[in-house]
Order: sequence, then C-alpha cells, then structure tokens
Amino acid sequence: MPLHSAMALVASALPRALAEVAEVAEAAKEASESVASRTGVQENGPGDLKALISALFLNSLIVIGCLIGFTVLRMSFPLVYSHRLHQKKDSEQETALTDSEGTDSGVVAVSRRQRLKTIVCDWFCFSINTTTEDAVDRAGLDAVLLREFCRTGALILATVAIPMCLIIVPINSTLGEADEGVHAILVWFVCLAVHFHLDRAQAKFLKLRVQWLQNLPAPRSTSVLVENIPSTWRSDDKLREYFGTIFSPEDVAGTHMVKLENDLAKLVAKRETLVAMKRKAEMTFEKTEQKETFRPKWCGEKVDVLQYCEEQMTGLDDQITALRREHEAERKEDPTARTSHCGFVTFKGRRYAEIAQNLQLSANKKEWQVSAAPEVSDLRWDDLRKPRSLKMGSELVGYACCVGLYIGFMPIVGFVTNLGMAVNMGPLQPIWEGFAPTLGLTIFLAFLPTIFMAIFRTFFVLKSDSFAQHKLQFWFFLFQLIFVVLVTTVGKSIITQFQSIADNPKQVFQLMADSLPKATHFYMTYIVLQWSVKAKEMLRYVVLSKFMIFKAIFSPEEAKEMAEPEDQDSYGFGARNVNLAVSVVLGLLFCSMSPLVTVFAMMDLLLARVTYGYLVIFAETKKPDLGGVFWVTQVQFVQLALALYCIFMVGVLMQKSPSTAKIFDFEIRAWMVAAPSLLIVLYSYVHISQKYQWRKLPYQEVAFGIDKMEQSGSDDATGDCYIQPELSAVEQLTTLDA
Repeated sequence: MPLHSAMALVASALPRALAEVAEVAEAAKEASESVASRTGVQENGPGDLKALISALFLNSLIVIGCLIGFTVLRMSFPLVYSHRLHQKKDSEQETALTDSEGTDSGVVAVSRRQRLKTIVCDWFCFSINTTTEDAVDRAGLDAVLLREFCRTGALILATVAIPMCLIIVPINSTLGEADEGVHAILVWFVCLAVHFHLDRAQAKFLKLRVQWLQNLPAPRSTSVLVENIPSTWRSDDKLREYFGTIFSPEDVAGTHMVKLENDLAKLVAKRETLVAMKRKAEMTFEKTEQKETFRPKWCGEKVDVLQYCEEQMTGLDDQITALRREHEAERKEDPTARTSHCGFVTFKGRRYAEIAQNLQLSANKKEWQVSAAPEVSDLRWDDLRKPRSLKMGSELVGYACCVGLYIGFMPIVGFVTNLGMAVNMGPLQPIWEGFAPTLGLTIFLAFLPTIFMAIFRTFFVLKSDSFAQHKLQFWFFLFQLIFVVLVTTVGKSIITQFQSIADNPKQVFQLMADSLPKATHFYMTYIVLQWSVKAKEMLRYVVLSKFMIFKAIFSPEEAKEMAEPEDQDSYGFGARNVNLAVSVVLGLLFCSMSPLVTVFAMMDLLLARVTYGYLVIFAETKKPDLGGVFWVTQVQFVQLALALYCIFMVGVLMQKSPSTAKIFDFEIRAWMVAAPSLLIVLYSYVHISQKYQWRKLPYQEVAFGIDKMEQSGSDDATGDCYIQPELSAVEQLTTLDA
C-alpha cells in the first residue's frame, strides 16, 4: 500500500477512533469497563478461531520471509551478520575452489553449488551445534545463558504439553468427578516436572558460573570496588595505606579514588566529539570532494565542519592540561579534595580480592562496602561521582516515574487499540483482525523498555550499564506480568483490586479462576504474534542501515564499528530475557486449561533458540558480562509462574469440584489434592536458592586454581589498575606533548 494511501486511511479513521476513545473514557468514569477490555484483551468469542488462523498464517509467512531475507543479507553483508565467525573455514573453502581450477568444469560447478548450499544453510548449524565453551569465549556467559533459557523453557513446556494434550484435551469438554481428580494429579506432575528441569539447569549453570569466575581476566578479577569510604581515607595514598595495613603493602598493586572531575570530563568529551566530527568531515571530503557543513546552533547559520573543529580545538588541549594541573595542585594541599566516596583497589593476586569481598571492615554497615569490580568498559563513572546524599531523593523521583507509567498505561494502550480497530483494511480485514486486538499492547510494550532505561539512567545510581539492564529485567517483567499475563484479573482498577485482595487474600483463587479462562484465545494470538517479532530481529535492519550510511564515508571495518551495537533498551539482555520469561509464564499458566497456548509458547521459545543462538554468538558484538545474574532472575520468574499456576488451578477446582472421596467421614475434594502442590513450589525456591551458591567463587578454587598464573610469575596476573577515562586521556595528551 502506498504511503499516502496509508496516511489517508489512518486520517479517515482517526476521528472515529477519537470518538471511540472518548466513549471509553466516559465509560471508565462510570466504572463500567475493565482494564483488560481497554487494553484490547478480549474474552473468548465465536470469531476467535478465524482470527487465530489468520494470525498463524500471516506470522508464519513473516517468519519464513525474515529467515530467507536474513540468509540473503548474510551472504551480502558478512560484516553485519557473521563477523564473529572464524575466518579459517572461509579461507579453506577459497583454497579448495582455487585448487579446483583446471579440473573438469562439471566438478567445479558441483563444488560451487556445494559451497553456496553450505553458505546458505550453515548459520542454522552454527546456531544449533556450537558448544557452550566456544559460545562463552565468543559472546560471554550472559549471552550463552540467554540461549540456554530458550532451550530449558522449551523443554519444560514440552514436558508439560505432551501429557496435557494426550489427557486433558479429550476430557476438558466434560469435567466430571474423575476428570477433576486427573486435573489435581496433573498439577502435582507439572510442579515436579518444572522443579526437576530447573534443578538440573541450575546445576549446569553453577558449573558454567565457576568456570566463568575462574577465567575472569585481570584487572577485573584482582580488583574490588569500595564504596562509602570515610572522608578521612578518601585519597589514593590513604586508601592504599588502609588496605596495605589489612593485608600487607606488597599485596596492593594500586588504588584509584574516583575523582570529582566533572568539568574535566566535559572538556575531554568535547574534544573527542570534535575529533570524531573532524575525522568524518575529512573522509567525506576525500570521498566526495565536498565540504561538510552543519549548524552549531539550531537557528544559526551553517558553517564548515573542518574550520569549526579547528577553531574549537585551538587551545583546548592546553585548557585541559591546565585544568588537570590545577586540580592536582588542590590535592597536594588537601589529598581528599575533589574525591568521591568510592574507589578501586587492585591487588597482586586473586586471593586477596576474594578475601577483601568477604571481610567486615567496619562496625558501621554503611561504611567500607566492598564488592566485585564491574567491567572497566561498562562502568558509569558519572554515577560513581554522585554524592550519596542525593541518592535517596533521586531514586524516589525515579520510583514515582515508574508508578506514573503504570497509571498512564491504560489510556495510551486503549487509544492505540481503538485506533487500530477503527481502521478498515478492506479485503485484508480478516488478517488485520488478527493483529488489531493486540496492536496497542504490542506498540506500548515496544517503547516501554526505552522509557524504563531513561528513568533508570537519570534517577538511579548504578555502577554500570549492565546493572541498568538487570533493573529493567525486574521492572519490565513486573509490568508485563500485571498488564499482559494477569490483566484480566485487574478488573476496573488495579488499585481497587489490590485493596480487595489485601482485605480478603482467599479471593485471589476465585479471581484467577473467574477471569483467566475467558481470555485463552487472546493469549494464543499474542504468543503467535511474538514469532514474527523474534524473526524480525534476525534482519538487524537498523544496524544494517547505519552500516550502509557509514560505509559511504568510512572503511567497512570502521562503518561496522560505528553501526554497532543494536538498541540495548529493546534488544539488550534485560528486555530479551523478559520476553522469553513471559512466554514461559503463559505456557505454564494455561497448560491445563488450554494446552494449545503451551504448544505455541514452546514454538516461540524454539524459534528464539534458533535466532538468538546465532545472533548473540556470531552476529552481534560482545556485551559486558555479569556472569549469570539474568539467568538467576529468570529461574525465579519461572518459579513465580509455577506458583501462579497452582493458585489458578486450585481456584478452578474449588469452583467446579464436588466431593471426590471420603476418608474417615471427611470429604476430600480435588482442590484439596492440588493445594499442597504449592509446597513443592516453596521447596523448589528454597532448595535452588540455598543449594547453589553462585555469587562468589569458592575459596578452594581460589587457593588451588586461580593463583597458578600468579605463582608462575606472569605479568598478566594483576593487570592495569582502574582509572577514569578523562584522566587517562589527559595522561595521553601529556605524553604526546612531551
């Protein structure tokens, strides 16, 4: 459809949609409409089968089209889609083709066809067959565990779906006494099966975590981050003296107090921006022989970029050096001047860093807080420079913004959904009906991670960007749990519903049993829609677009570096893990009442296993690694889903089950058989959290394994000390001047 036709179509539907939204708002004031209906979550109806078939057909076509498009693009742009594959295989293939020159032309043709077939299909083999060790070396442990969660989730849902389809589907239409007993027994089966798979997966994770900690490179492995340092110890020399007294002076390789160099950091950032602008302008002139211009001010006149950069950089290096010397002179008079509350200590061996993290250094718990040092490239130095006195007030504002998202969610999603329902697609209307009910929800959730990350980065004090991703994982999942999974239980107001449950906790069983079974068809369509979302990630169209733009000016390698990474708000570890967790939650929650939801969720996870198994390992750049923090949270999400499933099924059986048996004149009902399964969920949580101690490396591994490099006298055992980027940039300038 042409763009102007689409715009005209939307414009014609806009007045009608606005009118419908106004009616929705008026109805909401009268408390006659639920949150679920305002978000497009519809109850099961007679036309749902047609919409589901349309969604299945269209999303399957999109998945196939995306995979074909990815295969073609991968052959055309290997830097974007397969730059982390080893070049050895390609060179061997080229050598084989070269050696085949002079042989029979038919043999050469067969070799070329075989090579083309290999290139087209090998990405799938790489995705499936890459070993865990190789994948960890390429992409890090968090990336591998994202792939592993897809496999574990699909395995859990397959284990649950098979008996449900063979047993529940034939008897679901005629619930009787015996049938309810089967339902109650299957609740126990589901709990035991999920715990079994989670326990095995966590044991495997623990081995990977220990190996990851053992192989952690210096200086990260030999350094610690010390926070809330008392003011009298806030200097490099005093911090070294403190830990040199606790251990010995020879054990401390170096210390770095975080300096309050905000003005210096701005000047260094300005210089880096000007250097990048100048580099781009020079490359543009070299390629096109045209001078690049831009507006320094929004309403100002255009100026030549090269001339502007040269004028701005004149005297800038001297200004940076002079400011640095001025601050150093202040610290000579007062060593604690311009220092933050935190700093880094780098030891000469791994054992000292591990011991320091387990020491109680002060009777005041808020002082001398020692933790593992984050990855250098991932540190948020601006947050480390922030005073702790502003932390509480700033985070309160951040929490208020998060609450505001919950409040603004319903009217925004309601407007987009009604706008989509008002559009008439003509002959394509049956297909459109498969998308329209979930349109508002999908669009809002697509932008939600970006909004959350903006709140976290602005108002929360974070050590590194990876911790922002982990915070997103929790908040984004909580949002989806309430407004996607449990939206039908919210009723007319989330606040009113929570108050009602707080007054009468037993009501939660009846509430879930009354509402969730009525929306199973909607969740089928919602999960099917996620197939195309994951398949479209394979195209990497945003990265490809940036690569093509930069390639016109820079070399392919430079263009590749400038185009990466993909949007980390929507495609980082936080958002991706949440989307996978929601599929597992929906698959478990409806496995008894609608096993087809479980089957679709399993297929979604299998597709994610194929796509992420290649993307995060071979196509995308390596991200900073937390070593499994996201995985542990994912396991907790699955345990929460299992608890919700038990509550849901107990509520359903409480509504529909008469007495099933008598023991000593005591009537045993089906829900009484199912209710104790919650104890399995509790046991699973306690067992996994206490049995698998994953946060720190066992000290026996430190004593017997980690210090082999140190004992052999290797210079790499310690690594360089942590230092702020603006200070290292000044040192480089000083070296160049010298």
